Amino acid sequence: MRKLLFIGFACFLFACGDKPTDLSGDGPIKINDLVKVFNPAKLPINLSDTSLKQFSDSIQISRNALSQIVPADVLEKILAAKNKKATLHPLFKIEKENEYYLLLKIKHPKKTEIGILVFNKENKFLDYKSIIEFIKSNSRENDKSLYINNEPSFLLEEDNYNKDNVLYNEKKAWAFSDGAFKTIYFDNNIKLANKNIINPIDTLPSKNEFSGNYGQDAKNFITLRDNGATDKYQFFLHTEKGEACIGELKGILLFKKNMATYSQKGDACHIQFTIQGANITIKEDGNCGNHRGIKCSFDESFNRKKKLKKKK
Repeated sequence: MRKLLFIGFACFLFACGDKPTDLSGDGPIKINDLVKVFNPAKLPINLSDTSLKQFSDSIQISRNALSQIVPADVLEKILAAKNKKATLHPLFKIEKENEYYLLLKIKHPKKTEIGILVFNKENKFLDYKSIIEFIKSNSRENDKSLYINNEPSFLLEEDNYNKDNVLYNEKKAWAFSDGAFKTIYFDNNIKLANKNIINPIDTLPSKNEFSGNYGQDAKNFITLRDNGATDKYQFFLHTEKGEACIGELKGILLFKKNMATYSQKGDACHIQFTIQGANITIKEDGNCGNHRGIKCSFDESFNRKKKLKKKK
């Protein structure tokens, strides 16, 4: 008899362990209960209206359940209380060293929206952003896609029509930094051709050993200028290799022999500089997404340009 009771009790515990997460909101729910229904993402990934169909909507997160996880004002942004027809579904989770991201699919009757929740490793809510929405309509619909890289940065690419009914392409990217989502890139093809690049330190003194202009071409270069001490320099870096790979950075470098490191308090971007002969090599060591486009990095090598002789 005791043996039968033990077996029955063991079966009961096993059944309880396999019980699916209750996301109805009828009872208490913890953040870990929510997180486990989000599968890890395989980055990089490109999301479009068509590719979203590969993600199952079998799991639904109720508004009541989410209300136990995020602040009331954020919940209202995700799914307004008056919106009775929309549903919430998990897409995937992005795990990073200091925080993690939960991507939600928010299905409305006439559109599908993707939103991002960010939490730190202590499960404290940090920020929310609605990143893209796909409109369901019989009228002409703009092409949209969301590219997510390993950092992660989130690049929205969209075709729009201007007031003259001319089609144009627009790109905008965000990254989470210093507790909030920040715009790190914006570009469209409604712009003047041959846009001039302004070098803000070009006219400063260049008497120190490493001071000078280093570059590949007119759009990919670095300028070093004197900054007091013989081992201290100002620099301006510009790189441009396509619409989604434009970057600029200005700062101070302190060289130890032929090496220097760029770093600023509150900035995740770190860059190593090495000069050998007439060549300078830079290598990105950290997330510099706030200073450049989403599809490139500050990993470059430039040769020193000869100084132009002044005309007498």
